Amino acid sequence: MAEIFSLLDVKKALRDSEFRKTLPDSLLNDVQKFLNNPGCPCHVPLYRKILRECKEQLEKYYPNSELSNPDEEIKKLADNQWKVINCHINDLENQLRKLGPGRKQLDVARFEDQVTVVINELDIIF
Repeated sequence: MAEIFSLLDVKKALRDSEFRKTLPDSLLNDVQKFLNNPGCPCHVPLYRKILRECKEQLEKYYPNSELSNPDEEIKKLADNQWKVINCHINDLENQLRKLGPGRKQLDVARFEDQVTVVINELDIIF
């Protein structure tokens, strides 16, 4: 079974000058913006556009992989994994360490010595 490549694989491919040479001229302006700031999540529409319009180039660059459906990836990224921590302010660090590695979005509210933290665990970030 072939490995499925996704938006992150497009991002990796864009860092390679040989792959960029195969892209159509209509994308050159957006690719240059990507090269100026490759870590910006604002380039996700470019990754999706490349997945939709440059399938041949991607299939040549990743010969043993299949294209993912960018619309299904959006649905997957929209899934939220919520957790709530209610504890004393002095216990917060220990509670957060129990969450384990990975990226998370946090929102914190405090009243006197009590704190409530709402956590959304992120599977991926651009």
